[in-house]
Amino acid sequence: MEKIELTADEIKVIKQQLNGEIEVWNADDYQQKHLTSVIDKANALLEELDAYDEMIDEKGGDTILWFWDKYKAQESIIE
Repeated sequence: MEKIELTADEIKVIKQQLNGEIEVWNADDYQQKHLTSVIDKANALLEELDAYDEMIDEKGGDTILWFWDKYKAQESIIE
């Protein structure tokens, strides 16, 4: 697995989405752009790792939460 790279903007919208502040369908253009980027990266990693079952079993199908947890583990971030 390659290192997950996220911009400050992507991290911001991930946190907004996980906190329930935004969803893909009600995001403004700025948020939509960065959420789409995050979702694309998450889907690519899911495919690379063939981790669909893991994501569903561990995160209830929440792709962004699964991806965020992978990023935090990689960066040794504790929240």
